[in-house]
Amino acid sequence: MARGTLPSTRRPLATVPDLAAHYGVPEKTVHYWHQTQTSIGPLMFKVGRYLRARWDDIDQYDADQAGRGQRAA
Repeated sequence: MARGTLPSTRRPLATVPDLAAHYGVPEKTVHYWHQTQTSIGPLMFKVGRYLRARWDDIDQYDADQAGRGQRAA
């Protein structure tokens, strides 16, 4: 593999539009989640001036939320 290339199994980082579409919320809501630093939403971080998230973190957040719903029922 050439230096600087990603392995084929690695997914690109999720963008704000990706997160908004995934959760069915406006992009402004995704920014709000990040700005307030609450436990709402997956782990997000800045890459330069752009907000990104790892799909593995998104999957883990979704699984945690699903588990919470099952315990509460």
